[in-house]
Amino acid sequence: MKQLLKIEKSKIAGSGVFAYEDIKKGGTICYLNGELCTLDEMIKRVNEGKEEQSDPLQIDDEQYLDLDEISRTFNHSCNPNAFIKGKNELVAMKDIKVGEEITYDYSTTMNDNEEKIKKVGRILWTCVCHCGSKNCRGIIDQFKTLPRSIQNFYIENKFMPDFMLKHFSLT
Repeated sequence: MKQLLKIEKSKIAGSGVFAYEDIKKGGTICYLNGELCTLDEMIKRVNEGKEEQSDPLQIDDEQYLDLDEISRTFNHSCNPNAFIKGKNELVAMKDIKVGEEITYDYSTTMNDNEEKIKKVGRILWTCVCHCGSKNCRGIIDQFKTLPRSIQNFYIENKFMPDFMLKHFSLT
């Protein structure tokens, strides 16, 4: 991670990642890191208790990054100040001030293979949201469950990973 980030106690959940210096809109914050895994491997790790279902970041249809500790520390917000571009590039979607927590909307990375996950006796990961933003949806869930207006905002601005843009369009 760049030196412009630090981990501190978060009002959202546990710890979070905060800006150590101002970050301009459109600037690369960092690249989220972790071990590249298939969906099958992640299911196996979760079933064996080696990973939490919330740990991996989906980066393609059936590819995930089993995030390292720092990358896993970025919290979700329904009113984020960053987004994932490409596969794992975290980019500022607005100016971020020193001391501000850096967040992204987890739902913009979630398009899990529901059939395969249910076949092994798992349910799709969801989470009660405690981000505290004015527009908090109360739940973190798959992109397809978001209200169409929110989907359109992310799609029109390309505030989501490439594989998600490939699946969701305004046509």
